[in-house]
Amino acid sequence: MRLLYSQNIFKGRCFRLFYAVVVAALTFSSVLVRTESAEGWEWSQDVSTAGQDSENLGAMWREANEGSSTSSPSAANNSDADPQTFTGPTTTRYSLELSKLPNDDGQFWVVYDVTPYTDRFPNLSSPQDSIVDWILFDSGEGFWRKEPFSILSASRDRLYVYHSSSVQRYVSNVVDRFIDPDKKKINFSVKIVALQSPDWRSRVSQYLSPLNTTIIGNGADVQSWLADRSDIARIDADLVKRPEYLLLNEGKNVVPNGETYGWAAAQPRKEFNRDYRIDSSVSAGYSTDVSSVDEGFRIETTPLLSTTGETLELTFRYRSTVVEKTRTFSMRVPTSTSPRQQLNVEKPSIVSCDFRGKISVPRSKGAIIDLGLVPLAPPQKSKNNEQGGVLESVSGLLSQKSVFYNVLLIIEENGF
Repeated sequence: MRLLYSQNIFKGRCFRLFYAVVVAALTFSSVLVRTESAEGWEWSQDVSTAGQDSENLGAMWREANEGSSTSSPSAANNSDADPQTFTGPTTTRYSLELSKLPNDDGQFWVVYDVTPYTDRFPNLSSPQDSIVDWILFDSGEGFWRKEPFSILSASRDRLYVYHSSSVQRYVSNVVDRFIDPDKKKINFSVKIVALQSPDWRSRVSQYLSPLNTTIIGNGADVQSWLADRSDIARIDADLVKRPEYLLLNEGKNVVPNGETYGWAAAQPRKEFNRDYRIDSSVSAGYSTDVSSVDEGFRIETTPLLSTTGETLELTFRYRSTVVEKTRTFSMRVPTSTSPRQQLNVEKPSIVSCDFRGKISVPRSKGAIIDLGLVPLAPPQKSKNNEQGGVLESVSGLLSQKSVFYNVLLIIEENGF
């Protein structure tokens, strides 16, 4: 009887091992991939498992603390290389089994080759981010974090997408627009202008037609207009005559199609005394808690022509941080030599904004984007009495009493 019982146990274990091997084989064979061969890109799929309902083929949930043990330091250092050293969470069930990806909504894999685009930027660490950011702007970041199950990931060479056919069609179109070799030599002029007053439209409104603008973030006052190229030249000439006119990106205003360009300027870091502590170990009898604020702005744009080349879409982003003013109050900091000592505590009033937007215009036209009255920190003179950053010639023109300026983006194609 004991021998028969042992044989049954052995047979049961063999059956479970055979079942696990079969499950793993079926799981690997059910994945739809796009592989690169000598002849180019081709599809491969095991039709015997395609279209099956999503189900967990190999999930074997492990209870918390099951088999947990204290790992040695060497095992912890090698945990990424060897999954066997992973001990799992202490309170949550988990599984190390390979399971089939959910496809209840018809999701499938497509791996896109993005090297025709990223190879243009050998000195950039992550040029593929431009493609990913474009997709996320249109879809919204939350789109990829909710049902149905989906994946959006990118390396320098590949864009990995797991989603339904409608989403794959959209992504395919975006990738084609970025890598199109016929459009990579097309350039756009992007001028970034700062003004103190928002009344710039009072003399040129007859040249402007309102545009729809998609905004994400705290940029409720953003407006856009369409204008003929000849009228763009008239508007620009009128703006230049204004005494407070400032071109923020002088010398760097040409942006190739599909490329993300950024312009930035930073102020010297502002430090302030936010607190004091009695400290008998220093000669003053107290120590100062010093903090700091980084002031500056960054503007990014990405122009991208449509598949037909007749329409220009442009995304933009504005980020800035400015200390509007600093408030002070006195705090008693008694020491042995100055028992009634009063010192000033400084509290900066900080203004920040961060928003993104997108416009769509006919390629033959120009456009003006008014970012509204946004915080902007003009640079101060350096020790050599020279202006720093991008705002080179303005310190004497811009009022130091205000931190808000009307910022405009003027866009048109070069040599159209």
